[in-house]
Amino acid sequence: MANKKWYETFYTYIWVFNTGRGLSICVRLPHNIGLIYDLGSSEEFSPIEFISKHIAPELAQYNKSYIAQCFLSHPHADHISEIDKILETENKKLSLSLLTCPNDKCDGEKLNFDRIINDDNKELIELYRSSYEKRTPPLQTLISDGSAYVPNIEYGFYYLIPDRVNNLHPKNDHEYGNGVSIVFYLRHGKNSILIPGDVTPTVMKELLVGSKNVSKRYTYFSNAPAAIPTDFHLKTSSQPILKNLLSNRGLTVLITPHHGLESCYSDELFQAIKGGKAYINVISEKRHLSDTDGKVDQRYQSEDRAIGVSVDIDGKKEDRFSVSTRDGHHILIILTGTVDFPYVFLRTNPEDLLNIS
Repeated sequence: MANKKWYETFYTYIWVFNTGRGLSICVRLPHNIGLIYDLGSSEEFSPIEFISKHIAPELAQYNKSYIAQCFLSHPHADHISEIDKILETENKKLSLSLLTCPNDKCDGEKLNFDRIINDDNKELIELYRSSYEKRTPPLQTLISDGSAYVPNIEYGFYYLIPDRVNNLHPKNDHEYGNGVSIVFYLRHGKNSILIPGDVTPTVMKELLVGSKNVSKRYTYFSNAPAAIPTDFHLKTSSQPILKNLLSNRGLTVLITPHHGLESCYSDELFQAIKGGKAYINVISEKRHLSDTDGKVDQRYQSEDRAIGVSVDIDGKKEDRFSVSTRDGHHILIILTGTVDFPYVFLRTNPEDLLNIS
């Protein structure tokens, strides 16, 4: 790999932060555009403060914003605990061009907050709803203006409309909240990553086949197919079916659904992936506080569900089928786009990940 700073390369950098019980991911695209997926945090570590200090200042601006797009997969506390920090308008490094989240403003895609709110999260949900109050629907992806050469970069998201999730999970509010997760897909050349939030296996099954209830948005930064609609990034139409993307190209990195817990393991997902396995499964593991928190599914850590790669853990190489934020590790994934496998690094000090090239 070239000896350059992360923001000088044509690689994709993906930081998966250790947040104890939540999820927080930052993606830097090769043309130096920054994306955030979820706003989890812990008492010991604030990903947003880290991004604001170390990552955002080096990013290119998109529509005068340092963060081009922030995805909030779904409004459960462990995914939006830092929602207040993106509402602090005085912090210009955290200005967002697009905020993409399940909401109650989009016609036909309105979230039922009665199935989300409880006595413990009312204030947090209020902040969540205020985050998009002044924004205009619909949900969308970024627009490629063609001003920079970005080889083979494309991304999109898949979202089962809340009414359909309500039909699939009519009684269990927690599964309803997980089921409305926005699923993120990114391809860079030979590499790809899938981030499915906490989506349930029942919902994943419909997302994969692209049923009529699936909302899709997609952007090609280069090499777009001929005659795609001009509103490809705004409106569901002929965007790729997720199952076809996975079966035709395979999958380099899977961020395991719902923190890798057994409850959201999906056989249908692995059946859809070319060869039945990703190169590596990445687990943002929950810090277990009680016996009812569930267990990480051991299948993610087997050769049946991953090809396996050599991983750098605190400077030592290990062959792994999966990696986890357990034991205080933050994770850096580098996709070069030109080799089949990802480069993966684990460090307990996230600043150490900034010096890897």
